[in-house]
Amino acid sequence: MAVLESVLVAVKLTAVRDLPVIGGHLEVGVAILMVWVLDLHLVEAFTGQMNQAWMGIVIDGVVIFGMIPVKDAVVAAIGKGLRS
Repeated sequence: MAVLESVLVAVKLTAVRDLPVIGGHLEVGVAILMVWVLDLHLVEAFTGQMNQAWMGIVIDGVVIFGMIPVKDAVVAAIGKGLRS
């Protein structure tokens, strides 16, 4: 996430990346935070209500973060198909 890297450099917090637990999962945390701020309910629309409200927020954030490589692969495949 280039935007996250530029924000960390701007506020001089690049050392956060060196922390073992936080540095490796910072993007997932940002995705979960964005789901919470935007009040999205993607998974709950398909599965129903969760036991606790935080479960839906965390699951939605992880699903969104997990779909980023899928989106990149689809866009790359479409780009290759259009060039052929």
